Amino acid sequence: MKITKFWIFLAILILGIFLRVWELNKYPVHFGHDEITQLYDAISIAQTGRDIYGNFLPTIFPSIGDFKPPFYTYATALVYLLAGNHEWTIRVVGVVFGILIIPAVFWFTKSLTKNSRLALWASFFTAISPAEIFFSRKSFENGIGIFFTLIAFVCLFNSLGKGKRWLYLVALFSALGMYTYFSHVIIIPLMVAVFILIFRKQFSFKPKELLPPLLLWIFLIVPLVLIFLINPGSRYRSQTVFITQDINLGKQLEFVNGPLYFKVIGDFIFNRYLNQFDPTYLFVNGLNLTNQGPLNIGPLLFVQLPFLSLGVLFFIQRPFLRKEGKLIASLIALGTLPSGLTFEPYSPHRIVIAFTFLNIVTGVGSYWFWQKLKDSRSFKLASIIFLVLLTCNVIYFLHVYFVNYPFEKSQYLQYPFKQVSEFAWSKSNDFDQIVLDPLFGEDAPRIGVGAHYYLAYFGNYPPSKFQKEYKIGDKDRELSFEKFSIRKIEWGKDYNLKNTLLIGSPWSLPIQDIEKDKIIRVFYFYNKRPAFYGVKL
Repeated sequence: MKITKFWIFLAILILGIFLRVWELNKYPVHFGHDEITQLYDAISIAQTGRDIYGNFLPTIFPSIGDFKPPFYTYATALVYLLAGNHEWTIRVVGVVFGILIIPAVFWFTKSLTKNSRLALWASFFTAISPAEIFFSRKSFENGIGIFFTLIAFVCLFNSLGKGKRWLYLVALFSALGMYTYFSHVIIIPLMVAVFILIFRKQFSFKPKELLPPLLLWIFLIVPLVLIFLINPGSRYRSQTVFITQDINLGKQLEFVNGPLYFKVIGDFIFNRYLNQFDPTYLFVNGLNLTNQGPLNIGPLLFVQLPFLSLGVLFFIQRPFLRKEGKLIASLIALGTLPSGLTFEPYSPHRIVIAFTFLNIVTGVGSYWFWQKLKDSRSFKLASIIFLVLLTCNVIYFLHVYFVNYPFEKSQYLQYPFKQVSEFAWSKSNDFDQIVLDPLFGEDAPRIGVGAHYYLAYFGNYPPSKFQKEYKIGDKDRELSFEKFSIRKIEWGKDYNLKNTLLIGSPWSLPIQDIEKDKIIRVFYFYNKRPAFYGVKL
């Protein structure tokens, strides 16, 4: 890479770092349940070798019943041991790998197209992509798998005509990627298989030379296979998120049986899968960061749409890149499968890897566009228009992320469970028991899962003590430890309790009927609407 290209890449990388790191300790404005559960479990692992429920070095974390894959939690435990306990500790791993994806995209694209300038465009769009920034800052484990997958493909490209030693690295990185996220267990082997199928004639070694790296790969994934075969949590998670849990599909299946039953499921899956490519989702509202309908943001910038189309056309018109075009199309198709097979109409968090490859195609299209235009008289005007539109689009995304998102979606981050937890601990010596009902919400009731994690973490409660004291109670949704009981408030019975602090929302408490002097604290959503009330009895 020439010196000018190096400095351009460095500028792109610095931009990507800035967008992922700036004010990371403040935004997102609150821990979501995924963050708090992984952070406290990571601390528990680092201190005791067990998760908060006492499971020794678990291969799947039960967490709040969603059974999380192990990689991110163990990586966070390492960060905790190195840097100590900070709220940003949970976000370090996601941000680091979110940044590393930028050079990984460069290397992958250069290996794919043999063009470093084109690779610069791909890395640029990756650096400023809403999906990449959003999920990097959100401590999402998908990004780790994307990085390992891209590096595995770089090694695959290097293996073409250069011997089998690169295949050992392919085995290593593809196996690591499979440990990071449940859907990657399926799609990464499929992606590697597609690569081998498309480029099979370019491999210079004999089939029998594939055996050693294949055996290494099998050795590396044996524990993962055992997890899925033996651990009931993995099967439970797969069953609960599969498309058959969709309410609309369930209603259709009530009226059919026999072969028609499976045809209805197949048709539903096919339509759901195609809907993942709806431009409205991709460019307008797929990230769902505001409540303002069309004034939302998609996983990709709206300005990418014409360049993405040009990128597709670029591959179609170049016979010498036919295999590369088939590969990138296959990777996008496979990367979209997890969202197309789940009960949610659109799950951007499950298909971030597809957005990464779409950013690469966008980079291809933008490079082609500027190559065509650079010698024309309208080059400067087109450059100015592009820069203005791009800048406006990025600024708009940042405004939505830093302003609209916390203000309009704070309940989805379980705001203000941190403030509730800190207050509860500050009053723990004043009451015999503290009851927290996590049922809350602005316009409709929803259960804020993981309340015991929030209480334990923000009370600096030692995981070793939590493991001994945690109990499942007899009352509705009841979990307890120390003085805390997390359960449904039954006002008709609970108002007779003595020396008790109740913390509940208007969905749990008849606020209008409670004496004002008994309400000792009001907790607000980020938009200043009431979320919880602290009531002394």
